[in-house]
Amino acid sequence: MRSYLIKTVSFISIAVVLFAQLGMPLAATAENGQALSISPPVLELQGEPGKTATATIKLTNISSGDLLIKNQVNDFGAKNETGEPNIIFDYTQESSYTLHSWVVAPPPFVLGSKQSKQVQFQINVPADAEPGGHYAVFRFTGQAPELEESGVAISASIGSLVLLRIGGNMQEKATAVEYYSATPTFAKSSFFETGPISFVERIRNDGNIHIKPTGTIEVTDMFGRNTGNLRVNGDTANLQDPPRSILPQSIRRFQETLNSKWMFGRYTAKMKLAYGTNSIPLESTTTFWVIPYKLILLILVITILFFLL
Repeated sequence: MRSYLIKTVSFISIAVVLFAQLGMPLAATAENGQALSISPPVLELQGEPGKTATATIKLTNISSGDLLIKNQVNDFGAKNETGEPNIIFDYTQESSYTLHSWVVAPPPFVLGSKQSKQVQFQINVPADAEPGGHYAVFRFTGQAPELEESGVAISASIGSLVLLRIGGNMQEKATAVEYYSATPTFAKSSFFETGPISFVERIRNDGNIHIKPTGTIEVTDMFGRNTGNLRVNGDTANLQDPPRSILPQSIRRFQETLNSKWMFGRYTAKMKLAYGTNSIPLESTTTFWVIPYKLILLILVITILFFLL
């Protein structure tokens, strides 16, 4: 697995991941009203060893004054199982998934109020580049030009995640580390008094390229009847809920809830996912029981009292 020396910028880490998951343009505002928006929040590119790729990012100044725009490129990795990115500031920490050192960034420029600009980054892929995924966040800061020399200005800061795929011996491999039923607060359990029933999947990417496992959970009762279907990690056909990526050598957690309250007996939940360029199947099954024991006890007590009286 990769070894990182990691620091985190709270705003970018939180804002980038939230908007990236929603597939929406990203906006950032500093305390003094300086504001930027960026699109796309996540950019996926294809590259080849020894060739050049271009990343184009739209930046908009949504504040009331001009902004001096500067940029910086940093590698990133997975911070935790939620998919939140860790930005890597130590440029000496190279890995097989590095990208920042390949990028030729544009010089600083002034962006007028309410204006937009298509900013291009040239990516020079080395001839000996390792196949698979390479990841970086392209960050921008903006501050009033007249405050450039003061050193005290607060700057709006924003970033776009760039996922570069290098052709060659790409390894797409995933493992369902855990799959289980859970309470509405996602605590693991296989016995419930009533619904709703939640499910948790922890999927590990064992390959060298980011993957987007997506699919369904089918829940059936003890008689084999379907009692519910749930989507796992979005839907490729739904632009409002696209599948999210799992970076190489990391685990990502997904969770869903079946909002059925009245259930009884033994249930089976079959997870059927697919990932990769060839739609590789990833399947698992879990079972759970729903027994409304308090209601059963109450009925028994009432029945006994009825006969005794």
